[in-house]
Amino acid sequence: MEVRLLRFFVAVYEQKNLTRASEQCFVSQPNISNGIKQLEEEMDKTLFIRHKRGVEMTNEAHYFYPIAKRLLGELETLPKMFQKKKIENKITIGVADSLPQEHKKQFFKTANALNDLVEWSVKPIDRSCELNLLVREWKLEEDLFLPLWKEDYKLCVPSGHPLLDKKEIDLVEDLKDEKFIHCPPCEAHKQCLSILSSENQNMITVANCETKTETLTLLMAGLGLTFLPEHFIDGWYGFETRPYKGPNYFREVGLSYSRKSLQNPAVSKVINHFSKNVLKTRPFKEFGYYN
Repeated sequence: MEVRLLRFFVAVYEQKNLTRASEQCFVSQPNISNGIKQLEEEMDKTLFIRHKRGVEMTNEAHYFYPIAKRLLGELETLPKMFQKKKIENKITIGVADSLPQEHKKQFFKTANALNDLVEWSVKPIDRSCELNLLVREWKLEEDLFLPLWKEDYKLCVPSGHPLLDKKEIDLVEDLKDEKFIHCPPCEAHKQCLSILSSENQNMITVANCETKTETLTLLMAGLGLTFLPEHFIDGWYGFETRPYKGPNYFREVGLSYSRKSLQNPAVSKVINHFSKNVLKTRPFKEFGYYN
């Protein structure tokens, strides 16, 4: 069935007159009449009854009209389905491994809302990125740094471990011959080793992991104790944290960027917002993730 015949039918149905329908379709009246006749022959149904004042619709015409309108509407929108909307705002951002999901989620949710529409290119941290979401120690020396959140490292103890009977753990007395899981690439690894080695010479290293995620997995499996950032461990299970006697250490996470990146208006809006506003997050316990 030709599309032009559907248009002819809809025009005649709505105008109730062949002359007005031909004007609407920018064709001659004989073209409209022949078109309707062809359509009726294809459908083997009478759609209109002609008379001097115009046409009268049959029951078949009433039934066919909404179908024809829908088909024409779908045909008109079909080309637009494959037209890619041009996005003006684009940001290339590098995201460091082992950052807490809740904090990353709230950052992207807030940053995305600052612009009408943003096309994000998310990669591992790299000097080619306009923004890098990372730990302060990992930023390039020449880059600026805007802190977003700070989190303490917690002593994590596997479930069922005897140390969990203590409200506070003494690094000297309580950790003798204890097994530890380490993450050498971690920004706080050297601090961790200095704390443990200075306080306790009997520490046993049972694993060295490349990422905090792997460290967390071995902790949940019960292989040993470890230190991990407090927000990174939110919502996970198989271990508990305990306060300890000894020096504390932390990490600061934020945005690293060059002055050149501020030439991108979308990036500039993100930096300007977080320079004046704190990143708002919700603890996992509010979502009922803790057992």
